[in-house]
Amino acid sequence: MRRLEGEMKIRLIPLLLFSFVFHSKYRLGFTALLVVEVFAHPTFAEEGFSSLFDGKTLNGWVTTRSTDAFSVNKEEKAIHAYAGKKNGSEQVPGCLVTKEKYSSYILRLEYKWLKKRFSPRTDWDRDAGVLFHAHGSLKKLWPYSVEMQLGETPGSITAKSKDYWKNRKPSRFHSGDVILIQQNLVQAQYKHIGAYWDPNGALYKGGKAIFTRLGIEKPKGDWNEAEIRVLANKKATFVLNGEVVNEIMNIQKMEGEKLVPLTKGYIGLQAEWAELLYRNIRIKKLGIVD
Repeated sequence: MRRLEGEMKIRLIPLLLFSFVFHSKYRLGFTALLVVEVFAHPTFAEEGFSSLFDGKTLNGWVTTRSTDAFSVNKEEKAIHAYAGKKNGSEQVPGCLVTKEKYSSYILRLEYKWLKKRFSPRTDWDRDAGVLFHAHGSLKKLWPYSVEMQLGETPGSITAKSKDYWKNRKPSRFHSGDVILIQQNLVQAQYKHIGAYWDPNGALYKGGKAIFTRLGIEKPKGDWNEAEIRVLANKKATFVLNGEVVNEIMNIQKMEGEKLVPLTKGYIGLQAEWAELLYRNIRIKKLGIVD
């Protein structure tokens, strides 16, 4: 990659720090230098970020289908999914997407699960997600995209965890899993050991979901911090409550009969039969090219 402006060295530091800290077993010396650089700039963490949500209106956002799932909670300064809906009532899912497309950036937001769940998923684990690189028709409920799963299923749980599901349909929704929407039309590579992402594992391409054992949500009713670091089609890294939990590379989309780089798209927020809040949605554009 080349730098587009003089500040790019500073902008790349958090990405490098993140990468090398995770591989600190091999890069101890370089990691130490990066830490010194970061702490020399105490306001660095939020420098250059701009808000995608003003806390008052849904200006800058549209829904992919006609839905009343989203509103603004002015007291919490948050986007509220299913506000005022009766617990257990039948509801429909919804997706809220930005009007602007983004390519290389750091996205940060907070989310919090509330009490209510809705038919037909009143006994399912809570489920939502953050989409990025959404493209194609926005009339689809879920546009073609990559999703950072948000959900309350623990990372250790699989479809075979019979005691956990207790006669429920096994439906894993774990915060930090990667979902490719739709399979074969959006693809990515990742490193894995078995069914789970592992930075020291073998390279794999394909699949509909990329699970992670990592990531622990805070108790229901507390705010969680989600972060997605996107470098166009090169890489996307997921962070949950300060912990790196997943990473994909070489993001592609199907165009005609061949795969091409998926470099940009809309950002989306999901509502899937569970009441929740999103707030403090902010973005830092990185302006990085090949």
